[in-house]
Amino acid sequence: MARSEFRFVVDGVELSREQESLIAGEIQKAGLKALATAGAQLTNALSVGHDNLKLRPEWRGLWVLDGPFADDLGQKINDIGFWVQR
Repeated sequence: MARSEFRFVVDGVELSREQESLIAGEIQKAGLKALATAGAQLTNALSVGHDNLKLRPEWRGLWVLDGPFADDLGQKINDIGFWVQR
């Protein structure tokens, strides 16, 4: 399975929590647009994004998974979703 990783780092700029959240959302949108612009051939993509620093700070942003792993993880997320009370 191939993996490409891209990072956006802001150093030396004080940002509020709200600003960080807005930037994370914009980066997620830009990443998906970049995949489309590059003509990436996705078969069954699963996009997973978050902006919860307590969850896993190193995962902040967007993950795009494709292929069998995306299918497996997507099914697990669906299974969990049925048990989460909203």
